[in-house]
Amino acid sequence: MSAFGQSHKTRHIFASFLLICQVARPLLLFPLTICIAMLALMTASPKPAPRRPNPAAELAGSIAARLDRPVVLVGLMGSGKSAVGRRAAKQLGIGFKDSDQLIVKAAGISIVEIFELAGEVKFREMERKTLSNLVLASPQIIATGGGAFCQDATADLLLQHTLTIWLKASPATLLSRIGNTKTRPLLHNSDPLATLTRLDEQRAPYYKKAHIHLDTDGLSTYKAMMTLLHALDTHLPRQ
Repeated sequence: MSAFGQSHKTRHIFASFLLICQVARPLLLFPLTICIAMLALMTASPKPAPRRPNPAAELAGSIAARLDRPVVLVGLMGSGKSAVGRRAAKQLGIGFKDSDQLIVKAAGISIVEIFELAGEVKFREMERKTLSNLVLASPQIIATGGGAFCQDATADLLLQHTLTIWLKASPATLLSRIGNTKTRPLLHNSDPLATLTRLDEQRAPYYKKAHIHLDTDGLSTYKAMMTLLHALDTHLPRQ
């Protein structure tokens, strides 16, 4: 209802009550104070409905208060490190960093071009240097490249200074999430599914070193985020 309509309705109610009070007052049935109280009750705005509890917000608040180091997400491409990590960071009210994006920004060229021009060894050096700077920062969520945790020096660094979480999914699920494989140097072949299957077998022993393991197969980004939050809540000590 518009302000004009509300005002008109209020004047109408007030006039009606005054008339009742004037007629009834001689009979002592409706003292003026009662009329005014009844009028206030009838014209009062309804109380807003109570807010429904937000499980994610309540859980995130508890986690953020106990989190004392960065959280690093490891796993194959397509496992949800960036999508889930970004959403979880927003829910926790902390920063989010993607190590691959930081490398691209610093180099001024794409990951594909770094591999082609400088080779994987040089890329891994850049990756380790980038992560070395990130792990010493305040609590935040860091998404790493698929091969980062398979480098012994990098894995040792992350295991020592951060809380590492392995996001895993089946090769078929990974490929469906990746979609366009042109930006993935390791999938530049005729059978990307076979490549992902091979990478999964090769890298799983490294990923298993992570502090927490989460299966994201069949989960939406939101459900995967909630699974991650519950895992953090369980893992972090209570204050």
